[in-house]
Amino acid sequence: MLTKNKLKIFLVSDPTPFALTDLYHGYQRALAKLEIPHDSYPFHGFHQILQPPVCYSMAHSMALIKSNEFTHVMFIGGLNIPDFLLESFYGIKTIVISCEDPHTFDPMKEKLHHIDYYFTNERSIANRGIYKNVYYCPTAACEIECHMMPKEQLDPKFHSDLVFIGAMYPNRRKLLEDILPYIKANNINMKLGGHMNFMPKSSPLWEYVVKNETISHDETIDYYNGAKIVINMMRDIKWNPKTKSQKNPNNRSRYIGESLNPRAYEVGMCQAFQLLEDTRSEARDIFTEDEVGFFSDSTTLQNQIERYLGDDKLREEAAFKAYKKVALKHSYTHRLNSILEVIQKDM
Repeated sequence: MLTKNKLKIFLVSDPTPFALTDLYHGYQRALAKLEIPHDSYPFHGFHQILQPPVCYSMAHSMALIKSNEFTHVMFIGGLNIPDFLLESFYGIKTIVISCEDPHTFDPMKEKLHHIDYYFTNERSIANRGIYKNVYYCPTAACEIECHMMPKEQLDPKFHSDLVFIGAMYPNRRKLLEDILPYIKANNINMKLGGHMNFMPKSSPLWEYVVKNETISHDETIDYYNGAKIVINMMRDIKWNPKTKSQKNPNNRSRYIGESLNPRAYEVGMCQAFQLLEDTRSEARDIFTEDEVGFFSDSTTLQNQIERYLGDDKLREEAAFKAYKKVALKHSYTHRLNSILEVIQKDM
């Protein structure tokens, strides 16, 4: 571990007020838990009242105040950081932590020469070995924010047989629409929430949408705890939400998606049961069939729903095993320790 009086981190959140905010809070708590000297800059809160260039200028000024004695600036996300910021920290080391690769790495390649440490969540990018300052750092879960709650203590609006919280990208919509006849025929209580505007108005899934907006992390945890099954679908690496097409300007190099999303670890930390899409090779490297239910298409998804909805004990035992694995290996505290091991070599 680094000598604490030689290290002080300035943690800067990403402007986007959803998944990356959870990442920011996770590392914020990990820094506190490990008693690493740090200050935090909640960009996602400031940018609602100030223009982004002003917010970044404020962060830059705070980082350079000599009395603050920062040794490292840690950015969550990275895609939105302007070049002038990365080019002018004058000896303060820069750390970027990404949780959205391979969807965001192509634009970041042009900035790597101004970044001291780039920690990517995508194993396929880190393993290429092309970039000396790129390191593998998977997503994780916060052991404080992600917790188990007894269903009887939850508002009934959070109860469900199946739940999916997230952005409804086309590949995810297709999977759910394919199993909809089974859902209807068996009167299964399915709830969908998050960014649903990628769905056409004609989609029959709208009937199951409980919220078409950003759902807070606290409320997401309630939905996980209230569900018998949480469905975890991976994001299509080719489709881009800005172009709404298979032309993804942020992944022109067609990096392969091997790694898991934060949801995989967060559901486990909540001791909730998940059906995990295993189209990412890391899925079975991290979890076993005793801990989660795997599916790869609509047929296996439907079969797994039928299997696990009918067996409470099987779900509960699997969820507890997944919880133990995540709690022991995959918290933000674990990830921060790995990051500190890397930057310690240069201290």
